Amino acid sequence: AAQRAAVAMEVVHAPDLAALLRLPAADLLAATRARDPSRVEDTALYFGPVLDEAVLPVHPFWPQAPAQSAAIPMVIGNTHDETRAFLGNDPGNFALDWNTLPAQLEKQQFVDLLPSVVIEHYRRLYPHYTASEVFFAATTAGRSWRGAVEELEARARQPATAAPTWSYQLDWPSPVEEGRLRAFHTLDIPLVFDNAGLPTARTGGGEDARALAGTMSDALIAFARHGDPNHAGLADWAPYTLPQRRTMLFDVHSRGADDPRGGERELYQRVPFLQRGTA
Repeated sequence: AAQRAAVAMEVVHAPDLAALLRLPAADLLAATRARDPSRVEDTALYFGPVLDEAVLPVHPFWPQAPAQSAAIPMVIGNTHDETRAFLGNDPGNFALDWNTLPAQLEKQQFVDLLPSVVIEHYRRLYPHYTASEVFFAATTAGRSWRGAVEELEARARQPATAAPTWSYQLDWPSPVEEGRLRAFHTLDIPLVFDNAGLPTARTGGGEDARALAGTMSDALIAFARHGDPNHAGLADWAPYTLPQRRTMLFDVHSRGADDPRGGERELYQRVPFLQRGTA
């Protein structure tokens, strides 16, 4: 964290806090695009919790879920196509073929699995997928969805007396940008907060988006009020337990499912995972 702060301050030529406070917001945002010193690849600064041996002495979900929050109900969600939000900015990722996919996957999946193993697994799971669809699905499962899976599994392994945990997956694809981003990272945020009609929401603001926003926001309001996201406008949403792994799939017609994308989960659980840059 100290390294990253120093890098950001150097980029904007701010020697101290007083100088930072005088900077316009645009300069502060520019500082966040500096290269992260903890990453091998060229990526922007990571902002998140780090282990400091005081307030956060151990990783919150490794090797197990924290006992201090075991009595607090929890909802953990993800979007089906997380990495299209940031890897979808490169047109080349939509034009991959089976010859160019391995090198791009090796660079972007962030896990210790051979691209050939991943590609073979995905082609067996989804024989209709194109090379680009495998790329977005695999990077999502390996570097974005994986964190949610680890937390859900850790919570489910806590004693039966612990508070329940609910899992959701947003499957509804946004129609913006001709639908190429599908259910991208952060698309669930304007839906959860019932802001689908805002121009910045990137939902398209249509009838389906507004209806889904009502369903999802009602679930999170019910959860905030009662510690349970179930409500009259939603199919029964059971907590996440092992081995069922019940998950609410939010879409035009939302429904519960056991272990969605189970084949992908099993592939990536062969190797360790920890959010990089947290230690």
